[in-house]
Amino acid sequence: MLTRGKSRDAFTLVELLCSLLLCTAIAGAAIGVLSGCIQSYERVLALAEARRRGQSVLQILRLPVENASLGLPTKAEEFIASLSVGKAALAAVNGWEGPVSVAGGELRLLYAVPTTIVNEGLAAETSSSQDRAVKLSVPVTDGQVQAFRGFGSTVTKSWVLFPPSGVPFLVKDLSNRTLSVRSSTPSCIFHNARLHYLRGIRARVVLVPGQEPAFCTEDVTSGSGLQERVLGVSGFLPSFDPVNRTLTLTVLSRGGRRHPDSVSPASLPGWPEPIEDEDRRYVLSVTSRTWRIRNGTAP
Repeated sequence: MLTRGKSRDAFTLVELLCSLLLCTAIAGAAIGVLSGCIQSYERVLALAEARRRGQSVLQILRLPVENASLGLPTKAEEFIASLSVGKAALAAVNGWEGPVSVAGGELRLLYAVPTTIVNEGLAAETSSSQDRAVKLSVPVTDGQVQAFRGFGSTVTKSWVLFPPSGVPFLVKDLSNRTLSVRSSTPSCIFHNARLHYLRGIRARVVLVPGQEPAFCTEDVTSGSGLQERVLGVSGFLPSFDPVNRTLTLTVLSRGGRRHPDSVSPASLPGWPEPIEDEDRRYVLSVTSRTWRIRNGTAP
């Protein structure tokens, strides 16, 4: 038979064991909750990173898209013909279907870069057979325009735009504030018309086995070749409607951490294609935007 003191000691030991078990249960639950919070936080960070990558792609293309087709014919035949004056032609756009075109998942844009320079002289009528001098308000910035020397294919720097004219102009000579040009068809450069530089860009996603997918662009003006711009972009779907003149760009991008198992579904709203198993190991985001190409006219 236990004495009162021994009973008190035994009761205290039971209380201690119960307290330890209770603390263990609470600690286990707390660790589980904390682990879930950490995983949720990591997922939020990964989703933010994926969205940032998608938005970066659209930001890179925003200005070229908004200025695409400005001062250029939009029909494919007229577009190519306008960039050929005599023996001078812009070979870089061979095969393009217009200043805005899509081929094999690649976006191709020919666009205008505005300046503050205007035609200070009277309106000048241009043709393909005779140089026409245009008096500029200030000299052209060094390196932005390159006169065609009469042999080989031209580059975009050898062409300029005065958008109201509707055709590009081949630069035959540039001296201080005097710009000598020709056009493929008879046209006119109006007084006070603003000078624009002609530039081009190609954009697509490059997938190399064993490497992180990347969104790449090529500066057609410099002939730079495809250059990595944004890593972690698994898909890029450009779509152009030439009748309604709307361009839609959809980007599938992923977060920076690769998980051992799938963490994303096999399909996502806004992305029309099945998602590869490898991409599903990342947190994914779909970013999309549609522009109306207001420059030019519908074919």
